Amino acid sequence: MSADQSLPAPAGVEDQSDDASIRERLNSLLSEHSQSEIARKTGSLVASVNRYVHGARIPAAFCAALVRGLNVNPSWLLVGEGAPSLADVPADTAKLGGNLLALVEAMSAVARMRLGSLTGKHHLKVLRELNDALVAHERLREKLNEQSRPLFAEMLRDLQAALDKRDLARAGELRKAVEQLSRLCDDEDLERDFYRVQAYHEFQLKNSSRFLQLQRKLFLRSLPNDNLFDERACDEARRLVVALVQMNRLHEALQVCRATRNLAGKAGRRWAAFARLENTHGVILVELGHLYKGMALVQRSLPRLTGMYRKVSEAALAKQMLWAGLVRLEDAMAMSERNDAKAEHFLQTACWLSEPRLLEATLAYAEARDVEPVWRDGFFPRYARSLLKQLTHPGSEEAAAFEAAMQASPKTAPRDEGDWVRLGASVAHLYLAAGLREHALAQTLEVDRRLKSMDPEVNPEPLAAATHYRCVLALMSSPTDARQKGMIQQARRFFTRYIRGGYAILESALKS
Repeated sequence: MSADQSLPAPAGVEDQSDDASIRERLNSLLSEHSQSEIARKTGSLVASVNRYVHGARIPAAFCAALVRGLNVNPSWLLVGEGAPSLADVPADTAKLGGNLLALVEAMSAVARMRLGSLTGKHHLKVLRELNDALVAHERLREKLNEQSRPLFAEMLRDLQAALDKRDLARAGELRKAVEQLSRLCDDEDLERDFYRVQAYHEFQLKNSSRFLQLQRKLFLRSLPNDNLFDERACDEARRLVVALVQMNRLHEALQVCRATRNLAGKAGRRWAAFARLENTHGVILVELGHLYKGMALVQRSLPRLTGMYRKVSEAALAKQMLWAGLVRLEDAMAMSERNDAKAEHFLQTACWLSEPRLLEATLAYAEARDVEPVWRDGFFPRYARSLLKQLTHPGSEEAAAFEAAMQASPKTAPRDEGDWVRLGASVAHLYLAAGLREHALAQTLEVDRRLKSMDPEVNPEPLAAATHYRCVLALMSSPTDARQKGMIQQARRFFTRYIRGGYAILESALKS
């Protein structure tokens, strides 16, 4: 059968690859090959090539002839991926592309069958041809799966490495390629790893809802068939907890955390994943106002943590010691190795204390060359610089400039009401530090509105809420209406609760 004979499009090709897109790529070949050359090398009629170029349906046989006659990359021709020429494609990928073409041809053979002919006298022959085409289809699918598996695994490792280096631009491009390759690979373990890496990517992008969605799927896939719960399931549950924490849904996170610890049982306490879960449990308790109880869990789990988990946990423990009044900020900065996770916590504490010398010291710490990159969102360095400027050279423009900068950056733009409270309270604090009480009051009333409309399951960060309530007490010493009186009562309840829970750093707010 010649390449220009009109055949039905293979099942799925016309829908998935889009005939118009294939025609566009065929037209691009005309920049290097004339229609007569394409016809000669594909065994087609020039008139047929002209019809394909100008809108006629492009048969699978002609696509196969293009691959063989002009050395065209079938992946590029069919789906627009990779280089146009097989000469520019790595050997493994070229082999995979050849198999993809064979699979398309097998599917074309299936599409040519007319099930109505099964009632005719040649039905046995048709059935054999149909069976042979389907067997070839399945055999090639298995071969594609076998050949794509090592490529899929390698690209997943590359994607993980890019994320570990915080190279989000490269990670984004790699993820697109891995998504395409995943369609050719039927491997449950690799598919689960891909979910995990995608979730990690969304976490770094601060796409909390998507992160949570992927983690839920990953957790369900991690549940084993033979046992109710194992270490892998424990770690995926912890990641689900982290997703909820990132969205400031602390009570839900606490419930999942407790349930996971119960599922793990006594045997699970030996798992490294359990130590990470226990550490996260402690952090949640601290955020909810149970400082000493949470610190005990963080300290107990810390010796069993390694790598980034340990560094982030050490930074969290340093912050908790500062909040408990167990160490001075100057001493905390002098202890142990430096990293940017600690810098974030030290800057946050310095912003609360609002002393120019401490702000200068923590900014110097954060900007030192020997500070190891671990985890930084970029909010507190800018907040600290703006606050230092307001305390030393007050002005009316700095707070607005800070707010605009935070909203413009993908790393610091508010994702939910909890983040809006942090930003709004910080802006009010900047106005108050400059003595601009009217601006500070307007901003504080807006934060109060957001707090009242917030989902009850969402909890703003303790020091963000504390910053807001300190502004309330400073600005409303003589309340003018029932709303302000209610805000003052709420502020005092907040400080009383957290101070009783161990937050000694907040005591100054009630004394001022």
